[in-house]
Amino acid sequence: MTDAPSTTTLGFTRADKIGTSIIFGGAGLLVFLLAPLLAAWLSDVPVVPFKGPLEWVGSFDQPWAWVARPLVGLLVGLAVALVVIVDAYRLDVGDAAIVVHHGDDRRRIERTQVVAVYRDGKKVVIDGREGRRLFDHDVEASKDSVAAAFRRHGYPWEGV
Repeated sequence: MTDAPSTTTLGFTRADKIGTSIIFGGAGLLVFLLAPLLAAWLSDVPVVPFKGPLEWVGSFDQPWAWVARPLVGLLVGLAVALVVIVDAYRLDVGDAAIVVHHGDDRRRIERTQVVAVYRDGKKVVIDGREGRRLFDHDVEASKDSVAAAFRRHGYPWEGV
C-alpha cells in the first residue's frame, strides 16, 4: 500500500503546457500565414475601414514571405504561450500549508489562516479570518480536482 503524496499540485500539467504551446503556436502560424490573403480580401469589402494598411499587408506575397511569415507567427504564438504559462498560478496543497507559486514568487498560506476554500468560476478563492481574502486567482485545474485536493488535505471546502 502506497502513502498519499504529502502535497497535491494544482495548475498547468506538462500536457497542459504542451497543448497550450501547440494551440498558440499553431494559431500564430496560421494567422501569419493567411494574413495577406485575409487582408487582400478585406481591403475589397466596401465597409471595412483602414484600407491602406490592409492593402499594405496584402502586398506581402513574395516567395520568401510565404516561409518567413509562418515562422514569425509560430515564434510569436510560442512567446504568447510562454507568457500565459509563466503567468499562471500553481498551488501546492499540503496538510500544514498551501504554497502559492506565481512566476518566481512563492507565498505560504498556513492552514491555521484558512477559514474557507471554494471555486468562483475558474478562480480558487481562499478566505481567511476577519473576511480577509488570502487568494483569489484563476488556477488551471478542473473543479473536481480542486475540490478533491483541498478535501484530501482537510481544508474547509465550501463548494458543491
